[in-house]
Amino acid sequence: MSDRKQLDRKKAMLVDFKQQGASEKLFPNPPLLSSYNCGWNDIYFEYHNQPSYETPEHQVTMHSISFSLCNTESERWFDGRFKSECIKKGSTAIIPAGTIHRCLWQQEAQFAIMAIDPMLIERLARELAAIDNIELIPHFATLQDPLIEGIAFALKDEVESGCMGDSLYVEQLTTTLAIHLLKKYCVKQHQISTYSDGLSSYKLRRVVEYIHAHLDSEIKLSALAELLDMSQYYFCRLFKQSMGVAPYQYVIEQRVERAKDLLRQKKVAIAEIALQCGFANQSHFTKHFRKLTGTTPKAFRGL
Repeated sequence: MSDRKQLDRKKAMLVDFKQQGASEKLFPNPPLLSSYNCGWNDIYFEYHNQPSYETPEHQVTMHSISFSLCNTESERWFDGRFKSECIKKGSTAIIPAGTIHRCLWQQEAQFAIMAIDPMLIERLARELAAIDNIELIPHFATLQDPLIEGIAFALKDEVESGCMGDSLYVEQLTTTLAIHLLKKYCVKQHQISTYSDGLSSYKLRRVVEYIHAHLDSEIKLSALAELLDMSQYYFCRLFKQSMGVAPYQYVIEQRVERAKDLLRQKKVAIAEIALQCGFANQSHFTKHFRKLTGTTPKAFRGL
């Protein structure tokens, strides 16, 4: 690295999204939504509505993705490279950790920021492709990526709901995003092996037994993958091939099935059933119960 670039990096503001209020160094207003208190690992989410503004020159410690929720025009600099952007709703910019970045826009703007821990991507690269030294490519806000869009809205929904969902769901989204960045937005395109035969009957039985034994508590993707001694990515893929649904969906389905049995007994209050079946509260329980059965727990109990 040249002396000039080293000096620029020393002068650029350092922003760490793992610290509370980190983005308030960048923008005039605090975020409308933040995942800071959600207890998520490896990923962070914010939703913003900001007036016209120019950010200070900065670099982030996490790989960051800016997802536009409106049409706007902006100017952006990556390590001194400049581009005028005509941003459309759904446009995405990728700002790798350590990139010197500055941006300005001339009118009110709505956007989301997703920040993902570089250590997660590096760990997945080693596990899945035996590759070190992962380098993401900075991308101006000209990308239209449906997968990134879907993950951004899913995380926004989770934060809006008060982060009531099981962390298993967010872990799946995080792993999916990390693999997507690894496969599509790195300096080198990485080939990741795939399998089509699912989990062995022994491994499937073992993980299903674990899930059923822990339906009343938080179930982490990392724990399920470690149980079978495989990466979270491969576990998700092979589990879905075997069961036809993602791990998170299977867990929700089994919680609802257990709740049905308890509701039929008519001995336990609905709020208590929600907790016994691993839901955050009665509202969280009702949301998923209605989605899977088409009715509420109270109505089901009265049948």
